[in-house]
Amino acid sequence: MSSDGRRSAEAFSRRRFVMASVTATAALRGHEQRTDANGVSLPREPAPLAQARHRAQHRRRRLIYNDDGCGPLMQPGVNHPDAFLNGPHSRLRPLPGSQVDSIFFCSGATHVLNHHTEVAESYADVAERYGIAGEWQTFAANLRSLEKKKTDAVKLTIGFCRKHGMEVVYSHRINDIHNQFLEVERSTWFRQHPEYWINTPENAAKAGGGDSPRHWWSALDFERPQVWEHLWAIQREVCRQYDLDGVDTDYFRSPMFFRPNLDYMPATDAQLDLLTGFQRGLREIHLAAGTQRGRPILTVARVPATVETCRHVGIDITRWIADRLVDVLILGGGYVPFTEPISELVQIARSAGIPVYSTISASGMRGPENRYSSHAAWRGAASNMWRAGVNGIMAFNLFPKERDARFGDLGSPTTLTGKDKLFVIDPKRILEGDLVQGIEQSQALPLPLPADGSALLCALPVGDDLAVAAREGSLASCKLRVQVTPAASVEHLRTSLNGEDLTVAEADHKGGWVELVTRAENFRVGSNHLVFRLEQENDIDHNAEVRHIELKVAYKVEQR
Repeated sequence: MSSDGRRSAEAFSRRRFVMASVTATAALRGHEQRTDANGVSLPREPAPLAQARHRAQHRRRRLIYNDDGCGPLMQPGVNHPDAFLNGPHSRLRPLPGSQVDSIFFCSGATHVLNHHTEVAESYADVAERYGIAGEWQTFAANLRSLEKKKTDAVKLTIGFCRKHGMEVVYSHRINDIHNQFLEVERSTWFRQHPEYWINTPENAAKAGGGDSPRHWWSALDFERPQVWEHLWAIQREVCRQYDLDGVDTDYFRSPMFFRPNLDYMPATDAQLDLLTGFQRGLREIHLAAGTQRGRPILTVARVPATVETCRHVGIDITRWIADRLVDVLILGGGYVPFTEPISELVQIARSAGIPVYSTISASGMRGPENRYSSHAAWRGAASNMWRAGVNGIMAFNLFPKERDARFGDLGSPTTLTGKDKLFVIDPKRILEGDLVQGIEQSQALPLPLPADGSALLCALPVGDDLAVAAREGSLASCKLRVQVTPAASVEHLRTSLNGEDLTVAEADHKGGWVELVTRAENFRVGSNHLVFRLEQENDIDHNAEVRHIELKVAYKVEQR
């Protein structure tokens, strides 16, 4: 076939799948029909199912525990249910009695799964087929052993959640790119269809060093309808096989769906429409499966944290919300948890009656030298998110093997009240976030200090009302610290907070740290404006930077 013929065939196939996602609604028997703002048919559930969906949609989710599903199965001996649920490597055992109300269980990475599947492949299938050795042989042996016992990690997690009264949601990472370097996550389907890849390893290598999105060669190209159908088939099977409360389609890990993003360019309007068609198809799969079993399956999506970033990668999130294509929305990757600008999307979702949750990732809480991994830092990030109006918080990449105090107070503003916290401005992160897509993390540090004496403006979010705490007598201290480089810049730094000039309480001329004299009344709830200037007459290096901004808040007696 000629190249023109192939393009015509692909265009026809794409139209066919877009139409399929629209007309599939008609197959949902017992549903009344309605149309969205664009005249596209959408199903309306019978009243009892719609009421059940509304109750499930708005159930309490103080903390969502995101489990990537692979940890215990990589360990020797996790080959029977009790070892998975109660053994030393269990990720579930520490959760009962905490504020975790919901478990989002990820069974694999896009098209390689850690449960038996007829439409895709399991890790055991791939490891055995391609002779992949090491820990993946252990993984495969554990999977096969559970299969012989007529169970798997998903069934065991569902049973655990039912026993402990928790919600259980299947989380599907629809474009996970760990298969760039993990051969076991390259399914036969993936290997046989390099035309579905958004790039090639050879072109990625030509991108050279750095963090170009061209390195994400193994992402799937969502202009290929065959990609849609394969992912739809996986979710249909999951809905058919398991007694789930919902399915989370994780668009954030990794947010690369269309080729313009390889060059930091935004998705086109046509591509926005395509991904909306894909999401509409998922919505209808969940509706159909829920209708068939007589109990709804919630449609959940995890997306980038802002409308702008969503649109950049091809997600028309305001349309998805308006067209009711999601029941529950999860925001962000949690890699810049202190300053991620979630407020706009939180308000849009909540105004539409859609509960919205933000993400804190253990990977994002490390900071330089793990300085932001403390419980107080987790509390600071959570306080900011609750202040922004979220319904709850999702913990990502946090897998304690024993009871964890963070799961005891992050899930409510009430239990955070009166607890010591650390508020910071995040360090720059080049992960599955905005910076990879070329969208500037304007608040991330370090930031350059202008050598000409002009201002550097930073915004420090503070979720606690420090002025009220001081008036009530519960606040012990609030200490604002700033680090600049080179250390000699300390002598020339001038700082103001919310329009008030600050003086230096203590300076570390060797490390470049300055503690500033502040009062609780200086701080606002929400965004606090810091202005930094270097004195114009100085002899320091003109490459000065603000590297860290930290506010340590201590209470007299922590409430329990």
